[in-house]
Amino acid sequence: MNSNYSILRVLLLSFMMLSPLHVAMADDDYIEAKRLLDSGEILSLEVILKKVRQIFPGKVLEVELEKEDEQIVYEIEILGGNGVIKEIYIDAKTGKLLLTKEDD
Repeated sequence: MNSNYSILRVLLLSFMMLSPLHVAMADDDYIEAKRLLDSGEILSLEVILKKVRQIFPGKVLEVELEKEDEQIVYEIEILGGNGVIKEIYIDAKTGKLLLTKEDD
């Protein structure tokens, strides 16, 4: 029983030590996104979602801002009225639709 307690303590301490790192990484992502928006390198999420909802009505499940092949892209997951989840890729600078696919 003592060894189980020791393992639990190590896991708990590891989690506690890594949690602030995760929060710091999330803060850095926000700072970078704000920098890109302020510099005009990307459109705001509000503008992007307005365009996307006109073409793909449904509930937005997730949005990510990613860099793919030196291009900054909004990846948006939408649950359509038919129950199908679509992944929509939008050029973050121009708002141009790049790709859509159904999520598995």
